[in-house]
Amino acid sequence: MRNKLMMLTAALMCAAPLAHAQDAATTEPAGIVDIGVRAGTTEGDFARYERYQDLRNGAFSRVQFGKATDKAIFDFGAWNIGYRDQNYHASYTDGKARYSGFFDSIPLNYSYLTSSPWRETQTGIFTLDAAARLQVQNKVPGVVGVPQNAAQLATRSIYVGLAQPFDLQSKREALGFRYARDLKPELGFNLAFTSTKKSGNQPFGMSFAFNNGNELPMPLDNRTNDLSAGLEYVRTEGMIRVAWDASFFNNKIKEVLWDNPLRATDTTPFDASGYSNGNGPAFGRMSVPPSNSMNSVNLTGLYKMPAHTVINGVVSFTAMNQNDKLIPWTTNGAINNAGVWAVFPGLRALPRDTAEAKVHGVNAMFNFTSRPNRYFGLRMRYRFNDHRNLTPEFDAREYVRFDAVPEETGGETENFNIRQNTFDLTGTLNLIKYTAINVGYTYDDYARTGRAFSDMRDYTFKTSIDTVGNQYVTLRGAFEHTNRIGAGFSQASIEDGGAQPGLRFYDEADRQRNRGTLLLVVNPTGIMDITASVSKGKDTYNGEGHEFGLLDNDNTNVTLAIGLAPMDGVDMGASYGRDRFVSNQKSRNANPPPDPTWTDANRDWTLKNEEQVNNVDVFVTLSKLVEKTTVRFNYDYADSDNGFLFGGPRITSLAALGQFLPLPNVTNKWQKLSADFQYHFTKKVGAALGYWYEKFDITDYATIDTNGPVGITAATGVPRIDYLGFLGTGYGNRPYKGSTAFVRLLYFF
Repeated sequence: MRNKLMMLTAALMCAAPLAHAQDAATTEPAGIVDIGVRAGTTEGDFARYERYQDLRNGAFSRVQFGKATDKAIFDFGAWNIGYRDQNYHASYTDGKARYSGFFDSIPLNYSYLTSSPWRETQTGIFTLDAAARLQVQNKVPGVVGVPQNAAQLATRSIYVGLAQPFDLQSKREALGFRYARDLKPELGFNLAFTSTKKSGNQPFGMSFAFNNGNELPMPLDNRTNDLSAGLEYVRTEGMIRVAWDASFFNNKIKEVLWDNPLRATDTTPFDASGYSNGNGPAFGRMSVPPSNSMNSVNLTGLYKMPAHTVINGVVSFTAMNQNDKLIPWTTNGAINNAGVWAVFPGLRALPRDTAEAKVHGVNAMFNFTSRPNRYFGLRMRYRFNDHRNLTPEFDAREYVRFDAVPEETGGETENFNIRQNTFDLTGTLNLIKYTAINVGYTYDDYARTGRAFSDMRDYTFKTSIDTVGNQYVTLRGAFEHTNRIGAGFSQASIEDGGAQPGLRFYDEADRQRNRGTLLLVVNPTGIMDITASVSKGKDTYNGEGHEFGLLDNDNTNVTLAIGLAPMDGVDMGASYGRDRFVSNQKSRNANPPPDPTWTDANRDWTLKNEEQVNNVDVFVTLSKLVEKTTVRFNYDYADSDNGFLFGGPRITSLAALGQFLPLPNVTNKWQKLSADFQYHFTKKVGAALGYWYEKFDITDYATIDTNGPVGITAATGVPRIDYLGFLGTGYGNRPYKGSTAFVRLLYFF
């Protein structure tokens, strides 16, 4: 729900009344200059208020120009010029050739409340104060590095006083061009290129031990270049297209190194429990997304046959490569020495210096559609996917855990290969006026290596009914039942990872799924439409031996909407939606065998997760109802209540001892009000006033304020960077309240 709200917020902002991009295409003249000023105030988390935008006080600008003649069409637009979310686009066509280009900048504002004791002395290298680290390592009385208990929480970390505030944000800038030309009436060529650069920082978790988790502002400096070229031959009876698509990702940052807040020097000799107690290296190293490339050759075809029959398909071959330099086994000097290498010879050097990673893929899809008469139709689809990992084996039987402890419990890499075959058949009967009845069957065979089930097959029966074309009613109902059956189960793959033998992973476990939807649209008069929909889905995992993991989930949605257009220039509507998500899972809290707790059913515990979401949308548009004026009003509301109900014998026993603290519900409520008023003095000159108001309330125990986890303790709105076993940036989900006003002048030409 949190991610959904963020995406919804961005979408609503982009579609706010000030832009009116869709309206402009149909109601505005060929050119418009829309300039003005904006000013606003915010309380709380300002970065979340302007999540994907730049809402600083200052100028607002929008320019749109288009011109069409008998020989050519030209279009140009610009928005929010000079800001972090600016956008430019242009296109030109002369009948035979088409050109277009764009530049688009999108910020991602994480938080302006963050701080960090680490200093980025060089790109990707983060250091801590040397004197403070020595005090922590030497256990100077009263000095805390990373809090480990309640007493140390009260003392606070020495690094809090050394932390410097900063804005945690990143930016994506994309520049693109497209060119298409008709070489002959039946033959066309097209070329496209897009270059996307990402810069800034993002919060990223790193760790030295179970009791020493860190979060740093990982730097971003990468670019993706996408290139596509195609040749297309089109005739009345069909078409064929050959294309090449390529993507090249280049990351200028190869690794991140950061100082250990608990150690100023490597623990010497190494501590066999260093991965859990924090007695590890002085600094750590982490790889980042490597530079890589992908090339794909595609062949697409379509052919029209008699009896309203069409066949089409696409076949593509893809090659992916990555050969960045590998980071060393460890940063720890207490392990990088001859004495340890004598016992762990595999740690003397890496098996190879670079990744040599390579994947080949073959994908194909074929469609057959036929409607020989008005009573019957048939659709068939086949899809093939082959993903073959050709990366050489990497011997990691000996490795270093958390840069602290050499181990011999690793293994050799296993390539993950996938081969999928999907066949779908659907028949349509039109025996009743305006109504189509569909019955279909889907077979999906998903074979792969490296997982507990080497093969899983979905058998789906589906049916639907559609009533379309009636003046007053549109109806659609659909139901499908899927039975997933796995094969080639490997118990060892479960137990090798240290999991209970009864654990199954939900994405591959045997499963029964039932899903249904019902949509009804009623048009009682020409000025009103009413839409109602209901959907429900339930997954049940009940395969042989499935005891732990996700057991079932149940999802329900109900939506009701009404639209009114009582007279010319008046358009209004409202909608309400309610979603409910419920899941049940089971686990066991135990030590590894031969400890008796491993098989003790009294250590079992369950979790029921239930979330309820409400959405309300209201809009009113009054266009020219009063001469020369246009008024738009929008109100959007969404809330979520996400609860966690624990049960089972383990929870009961802990609660009796006063040792169980249940998780509080994660709740949020988001509201946005927007209004826009335009007045046209003449056909060419106008003025506009706009206003946004937005409020977001949230309680999330994953957010740490000065009092501690929000929901368990009272929120303060002020981040805390040091907590139990953790030293971070203070990033979290926090409430805000913001408003922005616009005053604009409009010139049409």
